[in-house]
Amino acid sequence: MDTPQHDTVILLFAQTPEQQVRYKTFTEEQGPELNQQAADLLLQHTLFVAKGSGIPLVVIYPERQEGSNFGERLANAFQEVYSMGYQRVICIGADCVDLTSTELVLAQEALSTGRMVVGPGTKGGAYLVGLHIDSFDPEALAMLNWQTDELLNELVLYGYRMQASMGSLTVLDEKTEAGSGADLSLQLNILPVYHHLHRQLSAILD
Repeated sequence: MDTPQHDTVILLFAQTPEQQVRYKTFTEEQGPELNQQAADLLLQHTLFVAKGSGIPLVVIYPERQEGSNFGERLANAFQEVYSMGYQRVICIGADCVDLTSTELVLAQEALSTGRMVVGPGTKGGAYLVGLHIDSFDPEALAMLNWQTDELLNELVLYGYRMQASMGSLTVLDEKTEAGSGADLSLQLNILPVYHHLHRQLSAILD
């Protein structure tokens, strides 16, 4: 296996739009077709932002995810990317409208000298988790209460256990994750009205 030229990679751990709308409803009034369009716009925007950072990108959709629950599938995805030769993994989902390429570069810079970086969600979750391979414990990571409001606190405790907090745990700015139409509307209010995603999603949600 060839060693990557870069030691940091973005891991987009996501569902396809078709899969995402089985669990999330971004617009109830406009019907399933537009709901799926909203999910697709979020995914394409996330891909655009990730690629714009200049950091290598690996996308792992459900067909490549292995495990009996979310935590196991995520830990296995981290393991798969580390096995490619990367030392630092920045994991994101496709549900944070105002995440920028610049912030991904900031996360990369934090991991270049530290061991862990977390982007906290407004509801106790996390929109970004970055780990140096030395702070990766697959079993402990899999056992965290993912997709709950307890996750952020547990990630900080995980950092303490992995000694990532000893001057090398970076916490980014808080952001809202789009788990519903209300969340998405809140995120859109943050974006400038001329932003392409603001225009496209507003046309669907209104």
